[in-house]
Amino acid sequence: MVLSVLLALLVGVGPQTLQTPDPNRVEDVRISGNRRIPSDTIKYNLQTKTNDRLNPVVIARDVKTLMAQGYFDDVRVDAEPGKTGQIVTFVVKEKPTIRSVKYDGLKSVTNSEVLDKLKEKKVSISQESVYDPTKIKKAETIIKSMLAEKGHQDATVEATTESIPPNSIALTFKVDEGPKVRIEKINIEGNKVFSDRQVKKAMKLIKEAGPLTAFTSKDTYYDLKLADDLTRIRILYADNGYVRANVLDPVIETRKKTVFRTLPFIRPPFPWGIPLPFWKKTIDRFYITIKIEENDQYKVGDIKVTGSKEFNENVIKAVLGQVPGQVYNDSALRKGFENLKKLYGSRGYINFTPVPVFDDDETKKVRNLNISIDEDRQFYVNRITFSGNTTTRDKVIRREVMVEEGQIFNSALWDVSVQRLNQLGYFDEIKTEDAEVKPHPTEPQVDINLKVKERGRNSIGFSGGVSGIGGSFMGMNYETNNFLGFGETLAVSLQGGTRQSQYQFSFTEPYLMDRPITTGFTVFSTNFKYDQAREFFGLDPSKLPSGLGFENRLNFEQKSKGFNLFTSYPFKIWNRLGLNFGWTNSQTSAINPATEEYFKGIKTQESQSFISGTGGSFSTFNAHKLIPSFSRNKTQGSPIFPVGGSSLSATFEFTGGFLGGNVNYVRPTLDYRYFKPMNKGRNILAVRFLGSHVQGFGGVSVPYYERFFMGGDFDIRGFDFRSISPIAFVTRNLSVTDPETGNAVIRPFDDIVYVGGDTQGVLNIEYRIPIVGKGTFTLAPYFDIGNAWVLNKNQLTRQVLDNEGKIQIETVKFLPGTNSGFRTSTGVELQVMMPVIQAPFRLIFAFNPNRLDRTIFGGATGAPFFFREKGRDFKFTVGRTF
Repeated sequence: MVLSVLLALLVGVGPQTLQTPDPNRVEDVRISGNRRIPSDTIKYNLQTKTNDRLNPVVIARDVKTLMAQGYFDDVRVDAEPGKTGQIVTFVVKEKPTIRSVKYDGLKSVTNSEVLDKLKEKKVSISQESVYDPTKIKKAETIIKSMLAEKGHQDATVEATTESIPPNSIALTFKVDEGPKVRIEKINIEGNKVFSDRQVKKAMKLIKEAGPLTAFTSKDTYYDLKLADDLTRIRILYADNGYVRANVLDPVIETRKKTVFRTLPFIRPPFPWGIPLPFWKKTIDRFYITIKIEENDQYKVGDIKVTGSKEFNENVIKAVLGQVPGQVYNDSALRKGFENLKKLYGSRGYINFTPVPVFDDDETKKVRNLNISIDEDRQFYVNRITFSGNTTTRDKVIRREVMVEEGQIFNSALWDVSVQRLNQLGYFDEIKTEDAEVKPHPTEPQVDINLKVKERGRNSIGFSGGVSGIGGSFMGMNYETNNFLGFGETLAVSLQGGTRQSQYQFSFTEPYLMDRPITTGFTVFSTNFKYDQAREFFGLDPSKLPSGLGFENRLNFEQKSKGFNLFTSYPFKIWNRLGLNFGWTNSQTSAINPATEEYFKGIKTQESQSFISGTGGSFSTFNAHKLIPSFSRNKTQGSPIFPVGGSSLSATFEFTGGFLGGNVNYVRPTLDYRYFKPMNKGRNILAVRFLGSHVQGFGGVSVPYYERFFMGGDFDIRGFDFRSISPIAFVTRNLSVTDPETGNAVIRPFDDIVYVGGDTQGVLNIEYRIPIVGKGTFTLAPYFDIGNAWVLNKNQLTRQVLDNEGKIQIETVKFLPGTNSGFRTSTGVELQVMMPVIQAPFRLIFAFNPNRLDRTIFGGATGAPFFFREKGRDFKFTVGRTF
């Protein structure tokens, strides 16, 4: 015995090694049969561990755990003696994985639509996923339901599998859609209050087969769609007092109908196809009969309110909007309860619950309403936090939030806060569900966490085109609307072309010293060449002498520079009052000797010239302006893609007078925008009206460059930039040298001048249809109408010498159709949001119904002037019209 122990010590083996194995001890846990799932992953989910006591109950529980994971078809346990105990082996049989998924015979819905629906129903079937027969059966049912919704009521779907070694399968859904059965007739019975047409109009999802339903698929029968429409019929009656109207179960019949085949042999059918009178076919059609029991009309009876402590009964009745004696309206009552919930929410009662009890008086035919109100507790704000703002500082967000910590939680102000944050444009659209409002379990307090997702701070826009006034041009603007995360806006605009260039830099601080005072500045420089000789005749005007005709003389260059300082202050949540001070220095110079002589002549005569539009002088102009403004912005959604609400901007520009300078005029401007969600919020109707008028005072006319020229991508699309203007017709007697005699003679010359309007007005209408995402890719049919007019002709006069040498005052004469009526443009835009530049890229297909298209001959020389504005146009730009 002693010798055995010594030998054991020498070899490092304890005495227990020499003992017999313990049948109740787990020596080791092993996994067998697994190919895809690692052994360690399986062991992690087991309660049976090495050196534990062998417990059949625990092993049975482990088997259930593994089977519940859904990865195995079978699990069994083997145990065999080891050196010190039992070796427990879990033998698993893995479920096969899906190598591929195919849909054979599927036509009415796409594969992606099926995958989206399966994902929505939480039935995951994809490559490399585990094959689960239960999910496959659910998928078959879902696909059949989708086909039934498309009118294929008798469609069959069968899933087949093909084994692929070692442990995969190829899954194929074999689909037989069967015939598509349309609804031929919907019969309404029992209706006396509403006509068949009114009842059918209330049905939004089910329609009788017609020319348009071939595209909308509303003429296909689907039981769930019909059930929704039956509910709409009940609502129609309940909203008109027929609270006991009963819509019985519909009767669905299938009948045979003989129709002509059409060319092409694909849908849509006649009248879109061509019928073949000698080739008919028999098809099945659905006939639906809906029977209605209208019963009596009820009016609003007595309204009683109990349980309310925060508001008295009269206030609650007023919010509900139910007046005794009026016809009962179920939808109006639901709207009243929504308003009541908002009212209590504004006082912190976020768990407010109204319990209405209806008591119908069969004799008086009135519906009495007893409302029991459970106000629950009034909640206060404990803490407000933000997440997702990686660049934007918390204080930039917090200053737009009108709910403060420690105050009563006002849900109405919180909704306003979310709307204000969306108007900033710093984040993707913030929705109600992005705010997590967590009530405290014991205290009447809530913690609010607002999740935001920052969007690109930089916005880049491009523009370009060709204009009869402005020549060819290209431009770019860059703007960052959240500079360094502090909310400042920095913008740079560059535009260059053959006749005009513009450079502008601006900076805006929205909160001056953490106060809601917006301040900023803009500096700019512009250069404009008015080049009639090159425009009409292709001549180089740099060396044109006098005497070639008046039409060649008006070629000048204007350079302007200046700055603006602005500030604004908010009031009443959505409104702002602003003030802008501007200084502009403008210099005009002649391009050629002819123009120089012309302006010198004008200046020496001390006469007013509507041609130059500069008050008769030819020098430097200093404009000092003060612009008070009022704005109201209640738009919803992002500033790039508003989804509702409206905005209003009104300004009054006062230039000169007591401010100094040598230019005097006033310019009131109104800009109104309206956005209305359509088609259940999927589409947006957008409307913009812009109107403005400019008027000189103090004996000084409005400078040419301050008048209105319309046309381009941002007012009336389809027309060239700055090409819409009243056009003046000018005949002037000029002294020229007779080449034969060498004597000076007086000869008339004809010319036209784009004088610009003193009044402009434009109405833009768009119907924005998002195709992909919300604003990612949008189709937008549009209609623009507007013009620039001269209303005050007294400021467009000039002094001329008649044949007797006497001075006469001549009032401007306009070409027919240029100072009256409207220009219109209609067409469609394709708008693609470009995430990098945070602006839509637009392709504009324009048709211009009202345009200038005529030839006019001069009255003095009979020289022809051709006006050919484009009837159709295609252009591209970056940025919105409004």
